Amino acid sequence: MEFYAKLRDPEFIKKVREADCYKKFRDELFAIWNAHCTKPRETLRYSDFKLYWDTGDRGVYETIYFSRRLAISAASLLAIFYPEEQKYLDRLMDEIYSICDEYTWCLPAHQGKLETNNNCKIDLFASETGFALSEIYAILGDRLDPLIVDRIKVETERRIFTPFLAVSEYKWWEHGTNNWTSVCTGAVAGAFMIQRPDLAETLIDRWNESMEYYLSGFENDGICIEGCGYWHYGFGFFTVFADMLKTFTGGKIDWFKNDKVKKVSSFIQKMFLSGNTCVSFADGGRYLQYHIGLCHYLKSLYPDEVVVYHPKFSYNYDGCARYCLHLRAALWLDEEYYNNPADDTLSAEYYAEGSEWFIKRTSSYGFAAKGGNNKEHHNNNDVGCFIYAKNGKQIITDPGAGIYSRQYFDNNVRYSILECSSRSHSVPIVNGELQFFAKEAAASGTKYENGIFSMDIAKAYKCEGLKSILRSFSFTDDSVTLTDKFIYSGEGEITERLVSLIKPTYENGILSIEDTVIEFDNSVCELIFNEEASGRNHCYFIDFKLKNGVREFSCTIKG
Repeated sequence: MEFYAKLRDPEFIKKVREADCYKKFRDELFAIWNAHCTKPRETLRYSDFKLYWDTGDRGVYETIYFSRRLAISAASLLAIFYPEEQKYLDRLMDEIYSICDEYTWCLPAHQGKLETNNNCKIDLFASETGFALSEIYAILGDRLDPLIVDRIKVETERRIFTPFLAVSEYKWWEHGTNNWTSVCTGAVAGAFMIQRPDLAETLIDRWNESMEYYLSGFENDGICIEGCGYWHYGFGFFTVFADMLKTFTGGKIDWFKNDKVKKVSSFIQKMFLSGNTCVSFADGGRYLQYHIGLCHYLKSLYPDEVVVYHPKFSYNYDGCARYCLHLRAALWLDEEYYNNPADDTLSAEYYAEGSEWFIKRTSSYGFAAKGGNNKEHHNNNDVGCFIYAKNGKQIITDPGAGIYSRQYFDNNVRYSILECSSRSHSVPIVNGELQFFAKEAAASGTKYENGIFSMDIAKAYKCEGLKSILRSFSFTDDSVTLTDKFIYSGEGEITERLVSLIKPTYENGILSIEDTVIEFDNSVCELIFNEEASGRNHCYFIDFKLKNGVREFSCTIKG
C-alpha cells in the first residue's frame, strides 16, 4: 500500500520544479516560506487563547496558530520538491516540535469552557493537524530526526487515536451532516490508515457510516447549501478520504461509484456567475477560485460531468493551511486539463429542485436565487434572495460571510449581524418586519416552469395579516424581471429592498448601478436610499416603499 508513490518518481519531482503548469504552485510555496518561515515564531499565549471567551475575538490567536500550519505546509512541500536544501527540513522540524508542544490542537472557538484541562479534544483543526503530521511522517519520515518522528507518533496517539477510540461515537460530528463530519472523520481516518493500519481495518465501517451521514446533508441535486468554501473544505476532505480508502482496501471500497458523490462533484462549476464572481449564499464568499488538484481529480473520475475552467480561477492553498489539499494541488494537477480549460463564458442554467436554488448565466449577466429555509447550515435569513452579477462583480449582492467571532455563531446574536440578517438581502420588509430564524421560515411552492423561477416566501415573516408573497423571476438574454405579489390585509408598510455593495445613482429618473439599469414604476412606490456598514461590508440599500394599498411590485434589471 503506497499513498504517495508519485512523490518517489524523479520525473514527477522534476515536472513540479520546472513545468509551466506548476509555476503558480511554486511561486506560492516560496511566498509562504518568505512570509511564515524566515522570522522567529510568535508564542501562542494563554492571554490570546482566552480572548475568545473574554471578548469573542478569534483573530489574534488564530493568526499565529494558522501561521504555524502554513509554515509546516510550505517547509514540508519545499523539502519534498527541493531535497537538496536542508534549510527546509530544518525549519519543518522546528515547526513540528512547536506544534507538538501546543496545549491543544483545537481552536479556542471549539475547545469548550476553560475551567478544566481538556487538551485532547478533537475538532476540525486538531484532526487536520494530526493528519498533516501523519502525511509528513509518511512522506519525509526517513529524513526527519528520530525525535521528531517519535513526537509525531506520540502526540497523534495521545491527541487523536486514543480519544477517538475511547468512544463509540465522537461527540456530534460523526453523525452530523455538514463539513465537520467529513473533515474530522476523513482526517482521523487518514491518520489511522498511515500510522495505525492494523486498527484502521477495524474502523472502516464506523468511518463509512459517518460519511453516509455527511452525504445525507446534500439533496440529490448535489448542492452544497453551506456555500462554495465549505464544498471545497468538506467535500475536499471526503474526496481525500475516499481516495485513500480505495487504495487502503485495494479497490474493494469505492465511494466514487456512489451516484450522489458524482452529483456533488459537479457543484462548484455551477457557482460561477461572471468571471470569478460566484453564488455567495450562506457563509460564502463573493469571488470563487476552485481547488485545482481537487477539481482535476474529480474531472478524471467523471469526465462527462465535471467541468474545469481556466486555471486563472484556481487556487492551491488557503489561509487555514489544509495540508492534505495543498499537497494534492501538486499530486492531482493534470496538465491536460490545465492546458485545455472549458469556456466559462458559455450560457448555462441549473435548477436544483431539492435545494431550491436556480442559477443562470448568459453572455450579459449571471443570476442566482434561492428558496430554502432559514435554519440551514451556515444559515443567513435569506429566503427568496437573489444575486445579479455582471462584468465580474455582484451588482445586486448577497454579501456572504461576516467576520467570524463567538457572537457570530451565537444564534441569539447572529441575526442582528448585518451579513446574517435579511436586511442585507434583497427581500421585502413587511410592516418593519425582517425574516426570522427557524426551519419553518421557509419558501413554499418553489418551482421552475416555462422559464420562470417562483416561490411563496410569506412563511419567512411573522407578520399578522400576511398570507402570501408570491415572488417570481423571469428572464431574457439581457435582463431579469422580479415580480412580487402580496396578499396582505395589514395596514403596515411594504418595502421592497435591493442590496448592492456598489453605490447606486438616481439621475434624470434613471436608477442605475454602474452600467446596470433598474427599471420600476415610480407611480406605485417611493424610492429611498439607505446604507449600513459592518466590519467587513458596506451595503447600499435601494428601498422601494410601496404606496398605500399597493400589493404588487415589479422591477427589471438589465445592462
